Formats: sequence, structure tokens, C-alpha cells
Amino acid sequence: MKLCYMSTTPEVRGPMPLAWLADLDTVLPAVAELGYQGIELQTRNPAEFDHKSVRQKISDAGLELVALSTGPIGIEDGLYLCHKDADTRRRAVERYRSILELAAEWGVDSSIGGFRGRAASAPSREEGLAWFRSAVETLAEQADRLGRKIVLEPQCRINTDFLMTIGETVEFIKSVGAPNLVLEADMFHMALEETSIVAALVTGREYLAHVQLGDSNRLAPGRGFLPWRDIVEVLRALGYDSWLSMEFTQKPDSPTAARQAIDFIRPLIGT
Repeated sequence: MKLCYMSTTPEVRGPMPLAWLADLDTVLPAVAELGYQGIELQTRNPAEFDHKSVRQKISDAGLELVALSTGPIGIEDGLYLCHKDADTRRRAVERYRSILELAAEWGVDSSIGGFRGRAASAPSREEGLAWFRSAVETLAEQADRLGRKIVLEPQCRINTDFLMTIGETVEFIKSVGAPNLVLEADMFHMALEETSIVAALVTGREYLAHVQLGDSNRLAPGRGFLPWRDIVEVLRALGYDSWLSMEFTQKPDSPTAARQAIDFIRPLIGT
């Protein structure tokens, strides 16, 4: 397993309390010096920044670009795949199309987390879920043409009202039937929604493509009460050998939180 940290593309203004929000010329060398191997980027609008420059900065820092997350699309621009306004839904789909193009350019995959919105925004839950399914089916076709995957992130009730558990997300993926739909496991969300984090990881093993780390209080791993040794051991037993991405509240500050996280997790994974 390899360790990466969360930051943002240059056009993201915030608030992004779960990422190191600063100029990449500051963030990338600092992350590399701490011993992280990769960077995950929250992105909002690929039309508003220089893709080539960002990619070069990551390479120059000796880091691997791991994945694209999409939270800022909803947080800053109010675009959600589930939204009462049809034009907003249309623009959300178009924005994610641009994310898929960027993901293909950079050779990574992209996720849908809070950007999906809430089914309760629709006249009925059934209609809201139908909006989401239609959007995902459309976007999965484009992703497939580009050779990329879409990573669905189960999130807790604070952020959404559907696909809150790994089990629910697995059933949705199966029902859509698109081979390039996978999922990621976020430990903070799992702590709030799963009866057993370990059992949920086993349930999602066939589709598990990415893992994000944050403790029970959404601070750096080791600052709360999650059973980190058990989590790491079940991931190892399941054959998960990809990225562990740090996504948590940047307290007391990003440099300190980044050091706390890697100092705690690295001995557990044996790197």
C-alpha cells in the first residue's frame, strides 16, 4: 500500500477543509519531503487552470498523481447530479464530462462523492435516484470510451441521503452493470454508517479501487478511535495494494496534520 495526500487544483478557492489548500509550489515539495508518494487532487473546473503546468509540478516533486475528486463542483458552484433544477443537473453532467476528459489526459480515475447531491431534492426519492442513475449511466459510457473508471464514494448522512454504505453502493453498481464503475472506501464516512468497517470492506472487495483515511473525529489517523490495525490488516488480507489517501480536517494546520498522519500510518503498513 502507498500513501498520498489530498490537495486541490489551482482554480479551487475553498472552503476545502479536508485538503491542503495552498499553492502547489508549496504543497507538493512539502508532501514529498514528508515521505508521501502521491497526491490526490480535488478539482472544480478543468477549463480554469493549466493542466500541463500542474502535471509538470507533480512530476518535478517526484510524486505520482493518484486520482481526481470532485467535491468543489458542488461546494463552490452548486452543481449536483441530483438537483431540483433540470438545468443545474445538465450542467453538472457536462462539468463531470470535462473531469473525465482531464482524467483521461492525466491517466487517472475520478470519483463521485458529495457531488451527487441528495435524492430528497427531487419530488420523490424514486425520481431523485432515477436522475442519478441516468447521469451515471451516461457518464460511464463516456468514461469507458476514454478508458477510465468512475469511482463512487459512499458518504454519510451529513453529505447525502443515498449510497451511504458500501453494501448499498455495491448493489447500485451491480444494477447498473457498467464494468468501469467501482467504489472507494472513506473511513470517516464508514465509521458513521457501517455496523462493521471490516465487514463492509469484505463486502466491497470486488469493486474496491481507492481508500481514503480520516479518523472517527475526522482528524488525522490515530487522533480518534478507529481500529487502524484491523483496517490495515483486512485490506492486506483482501489483497488491496493500492493507495491510502489522507483526507481529513487540516487541524491544527496542514503541515502538522500531514506529519501526524504519515508518522502513524507508515509503521502499520510497513513502509
